[in-house]
This record gives sequence, structure tokens and C-alpha cells, in this order.
Amino acid sequence: MLSLCDRIQSLRSLFHFDAVQLLGCAPQSRTHLELHCEGYNLNCASALGTGFPQIYAPGFTAQASPHDLLPPSISECSDAMNPPFRSTAIYTDALLRGGFQDGMTVELQRGDSYLGMIHFSSQQAGSFNRHVRTLALGAKVLLEEAMQNMAWHQGTILHLVPQAGGLVVREDMQAQANAISGTLFKALSFMDRQTPTLQAFWLEGRQSYRLQAQRFPKGDVLLRLVPADLPGGLSAKEMQVLSWLLTGHTDREIAAKLFLSERTVHSHVTSLLRKLGITRRTEAAVKAALNHWYVPDAQGAILAAVPGLCH
Repeated sequence: MLSLCDRIQSLRSLFHFDAVQLLGCAPQSRTHLELHCEGYNLNCASALGTGFPQIYAPGFTAQASPHDLLPPSISECSDAMNPPFRSTAIYTDALLRGGFQDGMTVELQRGDSYLGMIHFSSQQAGSFNRHVRTLALGAKVLLEEAMQNMAWHQGTILHLVPQAGGLVVREDMQAQANAISGTLFKALSFMDRQTPTLQAFWLEGRQSYRLQAQRFPKGDVLLRLVPADLPGGLSAKEMQVLSWLLTGHTDREIAAKLFLSERTVHSHVTSLLRKLGITRRTEAAVKAALNHWYVPDAQGAILAAVPGLCH
């Protein structure tokens, strides 16, 4: 399946652009996060990524192009926007100084769900005429399909921000985080920046969750926790033992990690092998890695042990 980046690059076969920025809207917090950016300097990227969503609320397309809902462009729809785009500092202090003469913004949504927006800019005036805007309207479904897979609408959604080398919950989302311990946020701080998508399980008291996390370029993490039974009827302790099997640790080493006796760990290994229908601990490790059956630890050892767990 094509990645978001691949889908953006495929648009170059339809129309020309010198710079592009994709912004995703974080569920619940309604904060826009930069998912992809190329061709813009820092000033332009910041103005579009932060300033534009603050000035133009979702639905600005209908305001600028009420009859055909074509994506608005600087060359054809700027004066119809409120405020007129050419009068904003985004245009005068950032884009013009960055050498961009024309721009186009496409809103992204599926059904009633607003997903974000994508900005295109060109150094040539008049690049985003009606024909190009029509092509962009037809092509935006490619991005919306990929974005939908990242838009989480069930379970507990948290927006984490980097702070002092770790991750903390945004202040306006503290209420949703009350049932989740800070141990999880510490564990997520070890996500690989090169492969920033993680799927795993998480244990919180007697509740088990399926965990999905996405790290974005500036270090923000969107986290989704959905209550889910553990695979194969495993108990919480068996799941923890299975997680450490991924690291290649011996029963004695796992016992030290989990503050259990070596005999108890051996019993858990025997039980989880039986429940998973396999006979070797190496098979259990492989099966766990392939299916993301593990619980990350707060020291990052499990994520570091097997390359590719974060993907």
C-alpha cells in the first residue's frame, strides 16, 4: 500500500508544485501536526502549519468556492477568503519572502470527519488555475484514504508532547489521561524516529489495551488505547513474559526484570506456549514480533531488542 509520502509524490504527475506541506488534525485536541513537508523554509512551514489553521477554520473551502467547492488558490480565490489571504502575514511575511507566487490548499475529510489539509506552493504566478484545482479536488481522495487510517475515533486518544527528553500529555487532555500511568509515556519515548509507528499491547491494572502510536516530525505523539483481550487467552503475567522473550532473555533474566522467581517464569513460559499452540520459545518470540504481541517497557529494552517492532 502506498504511504502518505508516496501518494503526495504521485500528485506531481497531475500538476506542478515547488513545495508541499501536509497537516493532520489530532483527534479531540484539534491541533494540526505536520506530517510531511518539503520545499518550504522554516518561516513558511511555521506560518502555514500554525498560522493558517488559526485564521481559517475547517470549511474555508466552501466560503471561498461556494458553488463548486474547488480548493482555493491565491491566484483565483484569495479575495473570497475571510480575511483575504493576500492581506495576511502568512502571505506577505512568509510565502512572498520565500519566493512563492501562488498557492493552493486542499481540505481533507471523510464523511463528517475532518482530517486536516495540504498546502501546495509554486514560484510561478497563476500555477493553480481552475483546471489544476479541479485535478486536485479529484485526487484528494488518495490522501484522505491514507489519512483515514491514521484518524482514530474509538478508544482513549491522547496527544503527547516532548518535554525535558520525555513525553507528557497536553494540558487540555489531562482528564482523558487520568486512568493511564506515566510509565506508558516513558515507554513511548523510546519509539524509533526513523520508523515512528508502533503497535503493541498495554497493561493498566486489570485492563489490557491494544495500543497504536504515531510519532510526528516535531516529536509529538498521537496515542490510541482500545480495551482488548490479550491474544490466545494469555494472562497479564504471561504477556509480560512473552514480551521479554523477544529480547532473548533467559528465564533467570526475565525473573529479575519482573521480580518473580525463575520457577514462576518457567511455569509462565510453559503455559503461554501451550495456549499459543507452539512448542519452542523461539517460535513464541517470532510469533509475538510478527503480530505485535508485546508490552513495551519503560527502559526501552524490548523496543530496542528487535529491529522493526516500531512500524
